Order: sequence, then C-alpha cells, then structure tokens
Amino acid sequence: MDKDSTNMPDQQYECVAEIGEGAYGKVFKARDLKNGGRFVALKRVRVQTSEEGMPLSTIREVAVLRHLETFEHPNVVRLFDVCTVSRTDRETKLTLVFEHVDQDLTTYLEKVPEPGVPTETIKDMMLQLFRGLDFLHSHRVVHRDLKPQNILVTSNGQIKLADFGLARIYSFQMALTSVV
Repeated sequence: MDKDSTNMPDQQYECVAEIGEGAYGKVFKARDLKNGGRFVALKRVRVQTSEEGMPLSTIREVAVLRHLETFEHPNVVRLFDVCTVSRTDRETKLTLVFEHVDQDLTTYLEKVPEPGVPTETIKDMMLQLFRGLDFLHSHRVVHRDLKPQNILVTSNGQIKLADFGLARIYSFQMALTSVV
C-alpha cells in the first residue's frame, strides 16, 4: 500500500468501468495491477485550487479516513491510497483509492425480490450500521451525510459506511448545533 503517492494511477490501476459520477468527479471500478489484481474504487476528483488552497470537503474526507485507517473497522470503507495526478495553478487532480464494494444500499434494495428483505437480515444490517456509527463516534467522527447511497453492501451482506466529504472530527470545544 503506497500512501500519498505521486505515482501516476494509470500505471498501477486499470479502469474497468465507471460506477458513479457527482459534483466531486467520477468513480471507477479498477484493477490494482500491483496488488494481485484486486478490485478497487478510484474516486477521481478535480480540485479547483484557489488562493485558499483545496476545497475543505476534499481535505476533510482524506483527513477523516486517515484518522480512522489505523483501526480498519469492518463497517467503514478503507482508503488505500491518495494519488496526486497533476497540479496547475488552478486545479489539482486527485485520485482516492478505496476498497471496492459492488453496490450501495439503494441498489441492494432494488434487487431484493418480493416479499422484501427478511427481518433477520434487516436486524443484521442495522447492527452493522450501528457498529460502524459507534466506531466513528468513539473516534470523534460525525458522518453528517448518512443516506442509502453512502451505505455500501458487499456481496456477502457486509455494511460499510462511505463518503466522508461532509464528515467532521468533533472536538470537545465545538458547539453542537442543529445546522449541518
């Protein structure tokens, strides 16, 4: 695992398919050529740099995941690497390399046949969700964007919390408000 590399991610990762797109950039399923061909998710972010530097959401997501990475909780998506692809006065291209999970909760629920998700499966998924949240909160992290698209479900039913762009590391000096 090569943390904070300046490697060209195209030399280590072979894109297989685009799996998502948003305001932040695009997410691709890719094969990690240097780690046994395992699948990873590449979140390619174009960061508009200004006089203030990188946007807070990008810095925050990386900082939160770095804060949590030493613990490797089974219900939090893992960040394997951060690659800086290119940098100009106006823009930095970052690639965040995450463990790959096939689907989010929305996709999972859409695939479930009638009569729906069994009660025991719901209980298990909720327990995993709460364990992930308990882990975050015990490490002073507040996710702040929990929704089905940010809850990933592995092929064996494991829940993983993802997308920490709005997350905050809570300090005891911070005032609690109802505003996100």
